[in-house]
Amino acid sequence: MNSAHTRRWAWRALGVIAVAVVAITFWPTPVDQPFQSALARLLASLHRHGLPEWVTYSVVESASNVVMFVPLGALIALLAWPSLWWISGVLGFFASLTIELSQALLLPQRFAAAGDVAANTAGALLGGAAICILRYVQLGRERR
Repeated sequence: MNSAHTRRWAWRALGVIAVAVVAITFWPTPVDQPFQSALARLLASLHRHGLPEWVTYSVVESASNVVMFVPLGALIALLAWPSLWWISGVLGFFASLTIELSQALLLPQRFAAAGDVAANTAGALLGGAAICILRYVQLGRERR
């Protein structure tokens, strides 16, 4: 899992994902703004068809913050020493904290939130944990 080819691919992918995250998080207005009413209508329709009521716009927004950081965490863990997979969460936390502070100070139309830092950190940790588990499974297969 740590071949030179894999590492080169991971660095490139990390760069692409990081650019995408920066573009999304530093967009001058909330990126979901044009879709808020459509998503609200979709959720209302899904609620009528059995989606639990606790799945609200806020839950979807928070889940999207988690999902956005999963690839970052996975790639960071892939590039780190296997025993340091958890560094993905630390770096995810500091990246998210930087993003939220920058939004608070520089982007008046954006909303900085501690919940976003928690969701982003959770996503980075989930990505890192996924790589840790994959490495563990791979190691077990190699030993057999």
